[in-house]
Amino acid sequence: MYYLYPKVKKIIYTDGYFDFNKKLSVFFSNKEVNVFTKLASFLDIEETKDKENADILFENDNAFIEEKYVLNISNNKIIIKALDGKGFYYALVTLAQIVRQSDKMIKNLEIEDYPDLKIRGLMIDISRDKVPTIKTIKNIIDMISSLKMNHIELYVEGFSFEYEKYKKYLKKDGYITKEEYKEIEEYANSKYIDLVPNENGFGHMGKWLSYDEFKPLAECPEGIFLWGRNREPSTLDPLNEKSIELVKDLYDEMIPLSNSKYFNMNFDEPFELGKGKSKDEVLKKGLGNVYIDYTLKAYEALKKYNKTPLIWMDVLIKHKELLSRLPKDMIFVDWGYDSSYSFKKHLEELKRQQTQFMAAPGTSSWCSFLGRQEEAFETIRNACNAVYENNGLGVLLADWGDFGHLQYLPISYPSIVYCGLLMWSNKEGSYKEVKRILDCDIFKDKNGIMAESLMDLARYNRFDNDYRGNGTEAFYTFMWASLAKRCDKDNPIEFFKNKVKDYLLNCKRYNALEDYFTNKISELEKTNLNCEDGELIILELLASIKLIRLINKLRMAYSNELSLNEKKKFLEEIGASRNNLYEERKRLWLARNKISDFEESFAHIDDFVEFANETLKYLTRGENYEN
Repeated sequence: MYYLYPKVKKIIYTDGYFDFNKKLSVFFSNKEVNVFTKLASFLDIEETKDKENADILFENDNAFIEEKYVLNISNNKIIIKALDGKGFYYALVTLAQIVRQSDKMIKNLEIEDYPDLKIRGLMIDISRDKVPTIKTIKNIIDMISSLKMNHIELYVEGFSFEYEKYKKYLKKDGYITKEEYKEIEEYANSKYIDLVPNENGFGHMGKWLSYDEFKPLAECPEGIFLWGRNREPSTLDPLNEKSIELVKDLYDEMIPLSNSKYFNMNFDEPFELGKGKSKDEVLKKGLGNVYIDYTLKAYEALKKYNKTPLIWMDVLIKHKELLSRLPKDMIFVDWGYDSSYSFKKHLEELKRQQTQFMAAPGTSSWCSFLGRQEEAFETIRNACNAVYENNGLGVLLADWGDFGHLQYLPISYPSIVYCGLLMWSNKEGSYKEVKRILDCDIFKDKNGIMAESLMDLARYNRFDNDYRGNGTEAFYTFMWASLAKRCDKDNPIEFFKNKVKDYLLNCKRYNALEDYFTNKISELEKTNLNCEDGELIILELLASIKLIRLINKLRMAYSNELSLNEKKKFLEEIGASRNNLYEERKRLWLARNKISDFEESFAHIDDFVEFANETLKYLTRGENYEN
């Protein structure tokens, strides 16, 4: 019995074996170069024109649905049937797994398989300080290809793409060049993965609006108070024609490069809409109508390139009575990153509206340092179920980089694997397969420890006092410490205390976390990773643990259970860690990413350390605080 993933729809084993320990002849009824290349990556093959005597036969069958394949292995021949190259390629993903589990001989069998969802995608944030190298992106493509995913997006806001018209704003080694974009696309397409262009153009425009040239385009030039602090302007003024002209410029640079039929226009979280320059218009026409008026302008700009737009649903779901104003070819993407998010309710409504729609759960790696595994898995499961039940187009798994993109890439691997499994085959209990796939095929841990250690590290928030949406208590403590002096330069200590009073630790929980991390480090030392980046993965996890432990020391420095000297000792440890943190993080950052905005990202850690130093000065002056 072979272990195959994602789970195939039907498999029947028969008597006999096929011998693959020799050069095999291959016949194509219609040759696909990418299929031949894939087959040659794991078998010794040569092409033949002799159909009758070929060892492996690829037959196109116009009766097949797209991406379906049949793989028939008998004593003398392997026959693969599919509509076209996509189905052939997925058959080879399965066959490669079988070969890896076989020694010279493959057991005879017949497999019939096809995906449950049309679009099976992953979106990687390349715009919150961290732009991955081409090698890193190709490695991600390899991973999702092994899961039979067919859609990838590189999320762009700000200056992470080569805009020739605005090149003066680009940082050296801080963006994807047009040449690199085409290289990525060619690599993805060779694995039948669609690289879908992605460009925000309404909210999330903060990096553009930070420059004098674009400040007049801000809805609220002074910014907005949101979620406990004042935020810099991030939303374009939808009434200013120069706003849509800027967006057209961005479209004109990116979209012509792409051979995808899709384009993700995003348009999420225009926080300031109706609170500044468009306030009167929103009062007159309604926020939903003003939003759609602007959306339609962008739609017209991208339709000249004959693209089908994807758009986030966070605004439109609140104005579902207006969806009829939008073109029928628009695909609505409902996103939610907490287990309580109501994908089911929203997608049922979109189905009633007879729209095209998808769901977007998240990896829950951001705002956590080590992930939130249970939250990620439950959200993914809820999203996939809702799409299946309402006949949606597919699922787009989002991997964000909020607040400096401080998490490392492997934190997202379990969620990518789990979502990939469900996108192809919505089977109960698929989460049980994640560990085996990670250990056997991704980490290649001969001791079978790494996957469980990684996923358990992503459950460290079980020590939190209460559930926190979209983050952990350690992260929020870190965030408010980093922001304290910016938000209240006159009294940052008081500001911090008020923000984190529910996140502080007592000695019992602090000691439990210390013991927990000590045990996890011991586990990591027992792994035996044989993947190319095995050593790097361990270092990334150790660095994440180190940062969380320092955050916990700050949490304890505000505890009533410690003496003044004990508090000072913890704070001194944080202050002394700065240079080591910088060198280590930069080294690990550059192992997978361009330098991009590393300094801006590390500034959050710098501010955290500086706040610990400020707290130490406060205590040294003889002052104290009560919680």
